Amino acid sequence: MSYLERLNHDYPNAHSKKESLAILARYKNKLDDKQYEAILDSLCSHSLEEIYLNERDILLSIAQLKEEISMDEIVEMAKAL
Repeated sequence: MSYLERLNHDYPNAHSKKESLAILARYKNKLDDKQYEAILDSLCSHSLEEIYLNERDILLSIAQLKEEISMDEIVEMAKAL
């Protein structure tokens, strides 16, 4: 199953950096070091503003890094919500 297909589920919001890190840890073995670090950097940057990545956000990041979706497509998805 592609990472995009997993987006069809409802995912609860994350309420802390710790929760976001736990979600990311579940996918660590599916990512190379560069991909993992890119998402970790984004997660940490967002958490400084008290914005916490939930599983959907992390799956979108993985899908983009694995070239399943472009940033333009992600923006269009966000606009449609």
